[in-house]
Amino acid sequence: MAGTFSDSWKLTKTAFRLIAEDRALLVFPLVAGLAILGILALFLLGAFWVLPLASGSAADARSYQLAGVLMFLGLYFGATWVSVYATAALIGAATLKLNGQQPTAADGWRIARSRIGALTAWAFIAATVGLIIQLIARRIGGIAGLVIGIAGGATWSLATYFIVPVVLYENDGAWRSITRSARIFLNTFGRSLVSNIVVGLLVGAGIFGAFVLGIIGIVLLLSGSTVLGLVLLGAGIAVGVLVALIGAAAEGILRAALYRYATTGKIDPDLLPAAYRGATPGSAPAPLQ
Repeated sequence: MAGTFSDSWKLTKTAFRLIAEDRALLVFPLVAGLAILGILALFLLGAFWVLPLASGSAADARSYQLAGVLMFLGLYFGATWVSVYATAALIGAATLKLNGQQPTAADGWRIARSRIGALTAWAFIAATVGLIIQLIARRIGGIAGLVIGIAGGATWSLATYFIVPVVLYENDGAWRSITRSARIFLNTFGRSLVSNIVVGLLVGAGIFGAFVLGIIGIVLLLSGSTVLGLVLLGAGIAVGVLVALIGAAAEGILRAALYRYATTGKIDPDLLPAAYRGATPGSAPAPLQ
C-alpha cells in the first residue's frame, strides 16, 4: 500500500512537473476546448435556422425533430472526436517528454494524425456506447435508471481509461484495444485510482479558489465597488480557465505516465532504460505482456 501511494504521488508530481517545464502541453486542451465551442456554436446556429419548422405543418414538425436529432448526434460525435484526437496528441507529446525528448505541439498532432483512423473508430465506439448507456438509463427511469447510468458510465470509463495510448502505441484496432486497456487498468488499479484522486483534489481546490474570487467580485460589484469587483471577477474567470486547462493537461499526461509505468515499470524520465532514450518521435517502450 505504501508503494502504491508513493508511486501515485511520484506520477502526479511528474504530470505537473512536465506542465511546468513545457507549457506548450496546455495547447492541446485549449485547442480542444475552442474546437468544441465552435461545434456548439454551429449547433446553435443550425437550431436557430430550423426553429421556424417547429410551428409549421405536421411534415415541418417531423422535419424539425429529425433535424434536431441529426444535429445533436453531429454535436455529440463531433465533440467526442475532438476530445479523443486532442487527448491522443497530448499523450503523444507527453510520452516523448517522458522519454527524455523535447517535442513540439506539432509532434503531438503528428502522432495523433498517424493513427487518425483508429482514433476515429474509437471516438465512434465511445460516443455510441455512451449514448446507449444513457438511453437505457432513461428508459428504465427512477433511481434504478440513475444507478445504471452512473455505474455503467463509470465502468465503461475505467475499462477504457488506457485505450488512447493503447491505440497509439500497440497498433491494434479500436475495438480489440478495449480488452487491453481494461487489463492495464486492473494491473495499475491502485496507482491509477490514487493518482487521479490526487489530481482531482488539486484541480478542485483551484476551481474552488477561482469560484470564491468570482463570488467576491460579484458581491463587490453589487455593493458599488465596480473597479475592484471587475478585477476580482476577471481574475476568478481567468484562474478558473487556467486551472481547467492545467487539470485537463495533467489528466492526459498522467494517463501517459501511468501507461508508461504499466508497460515499463518506470516513472521518472531519468530512470528510463538507456535503450529508450533518443527514440524516434512517436515511439514508445514495448508493452509488457
